[in-house]
Amino acid sequence: MRARRRGAVFGSVLLIAAVLGAPRAVAAEPGGVAGTIKLIGEAPAPRVLYPTVDHAVCGSEPRRSEELLLSSSGGVMNAVVFIADERLEGWRSATTFQIDQRRCVFVPRVLIVPPGSTVEILNSDGILHNFHTLSTLNPRLNLGHPGRARPLRVTFEHPEIIPVKCDLHGEGVMRAWIVVASHPYYALSDDEGRFRLPDVPQGPHTLGVWHEVLGTRRVPVTVGAAGDVTVTVTFGGASPGRRP
Repeated sequence: MRARRRGAVFGSVLLIAAVLGAPRAVAAEPGGVAGTIKLIGEAPAPRVLYPTVDHAVCGSEPRRSEELLLSSSGGVMNAVVFIADERLEGWRSATTFQIDQRRCVFVPRVLIVPPGSTVEILNSDGILHNFHTLSTLNPRLNLGHPGRARPLRVTFEHPEIIPVKCDLHGEGVMRAWIVVASHPYYALSDDEGRFRLPDVPQGPHTLGVWHEVLGTRRVPVTVGAAGDVTVTVTFGGASPGRRP
């Protein structure tokens, strides 16, 4: 079934390098990496979630989890794609990003941010939520967020993949991930599984792909002086991801 996004705050692809205009890590003229993330074979059955309170906002009917969204051709949405062998020590930014709570769903579900940036948590629902991070390298947060309150503002200093949840509306109903990047070369796959990493330093690299259900893949790529190298990264079925 073709995936649909629920009014994402940003576009379907979030490119940190493009947002920040980050400097190149090396002097060589950069090229890029573009491609598609695909699931080959049968997809795992989606979990069914049950909102337990605030039915006027969250709905009272069971809902399918959005943890694995696929296009009709098997393209995987919300896969985090990055250059795995790069790290820019001291890289950070004061840029502000947003994540909203709409009808008891975090929008976007996956947000990529640089260290030191501000994440504003909005509450469009007008009901009480809590913003609960299960981080390991950054301090854990569990912040109440009443309806129509001002946005919460939080900052993460250390690169890691952070599970986020609201504990108030049923097990698994509200889930998100904040990816604190270690360098500018990160992207998020769109609703067809497509991605593009621009301005990658020339030479051999390891391309990493992470998905909350499917797990992690790593493939070698070699970036030329101009133009994109094109790759298709496939997952063969569900493997342990990192769920809250």
